[in-house]
Amino acid sequence: MNIKKLTKIVSVVLIISTILSAFSMVFASSAPIPSASAPQSGATEVSNIASMVIYVIQIIAFAAAVIMLMFVGIKFLTASPEGKAEIKKTAVIYVVGAVLLFAAGGILGIVQNLADNISAT
Repeated sequence: MNIKKLTKIVSVVLIISTILSAFSMVFASSAPIPSASAPQSGATEVSNIASMVIYVIQIIAFAAAVIMLMFVGIKFLTASPEGKAEIKKTAVIYVVGAVLLFAAGGILGIVQNLADNISAT
């Protein structure tokens, strides 16, 4: 398999995973916000803190991925023909990393939902 086919396949997978992660954020069920007067158990507090930490880490990681994509794109557009070959190698590594990042974000969301369902029952 040559590098062009691999790049196209990885790009399509990245686009599909981005779209799916966007849909999962849009159609996610919203849990009721606990009121300050309602007593919470320690497990609920830990779960809320963990979900906030995971959310912040995901936002930072997704923002870093988008910023890196913009950086690599601008670098590619302004590079000389000799430099473009090196940037293509970097872009392939970036795409693989971004796919893993978005997949890890999805897996974290699934694990969090499972943990919330287990603790709710």
